[in-house]
Amino acid sequence: MTKVGKNKGFTLVELMVAVALVGVLALLAAPAVMRASQERHLSNATQSVLNLVEFSRIQAATRNRAYQLQPILNGGAGNDGAFQVIEGETSACQGFTQIRSDGSPPLVVRELDLSQAHPGVRLVSVTPNDLETSPLCFKPDGRVFQVRGDATPFIIPGGGDMASGDARIRLQRFSLGGGSTGPVRVIIVPFNGVARTGSE
Repeated sequence: MTKVGKNKGFTLVELMVAVALVGVLALLAAPAVMRASQERHLSNATQSVLNLVEFSRIQAATRNRAYQLQPILNGGAGNDGAFQVIEGETSACQGFTQIRSDGSPPLVVRELDLSQAHPGVRLVSVTPNDLETSPLCFKPDGRVFQVRGDATPFIIPGGGDMASGDARIRLQRFSLGGGSTGPVRVIIVPFNGVARTGSE
């Protein structure tokens, strides 16, 4: 004679307790997941700007032309900021925004709109404060200058002061309500040296 065993499985009460535990764990993990996601967005945006800096430096060296990197604080589709890389016709830090010798408009070779490429990340400030109107010029020999004026430029730093100073571009994550969240990431572009990132 065969013995009939009890059915193995969960009772309804056990199943409801398990579902409740999973829900509590999900609620506890959600803020950490959101913070990690926001940090990833900010890191990706920082890397994109650093890539533009390196692109400008490499293109200047390989094409023997000056390249201008211009941050636009309230630019882009959502006014979160934007960047343009413009190729010069010569190795001189001038004439970037002028009509070119062949009659064509200025040659914008790369653009980055933070609103579209990295939603929620904003260009919050730059140093020097006039970097938007006096952008960076990357020379073929690896030096970086700030240029005031395009037709008759005033180069900063001038003379033999090549090792001093840097430019700083600051990015921060913003919530849907418009409030800033998390750290400020900074891209540091030395006037003579390799660009790097940091936090403030």
